[in-house]
Amino acid sequence: MARLIVSNTGPIITLEKLSDGFDFIRKLYDSVLLPTEVLRELAEGTHLVHSTYLRSYKIDDLVQVGRVTRILDVPGMNKLDKGEQEAISLAYDLSLPLLIEETVGRQVALSLGLSISGIAGQIIKAYKEKLIERATAYSMLQELLSSGRINRKIFDSLRNELQ
Repeated sequence: MARLIVSNTGPIITLEKLSDGFDFIRKLYDSVLLPTEVLRELAEGTHLVHSTYLRSYKIDDLVQVGRVTRILDVPGMNKLDKGEQEAISLAYDLSLPLLIEETVGRQVALSLGLSISGIAGQIIKAYKEKLIERATAYSMLQELLSSGRINRKIFDSLRNELQ
């Protein structure tokens, strides 16, 4: 059975900034599904087409475009940007977990019963599944803290899970 997850824009940007971020996520998932709008947001300003973006990060074999058939009409959805709306709707329709970091988007996803995580949570998951060593997990969390992708409170909480 394929290991799949849907992602919003933020977690992919975090993986771009994390040393070996995309190699790390490959240890957990066979494919990351991105709605068209998320791909557009990622490529915007730096790449003319989605495929150029995917090739530049060497993830054209990891990422699949997920077709969104509808945007869910649920409380809070109208407060989200189109990429978040598509990612939440796709994860819901396919009954897949969702990578999402924004607070309001997380609240909407949780209200739908979706399993959610950010990249920091995925680091802990990989550690607990013995896919990465404790020192590697700690270093990655430190890198997220240093780059401003997580705050000190989250870092301290997650660091304690590495004991």
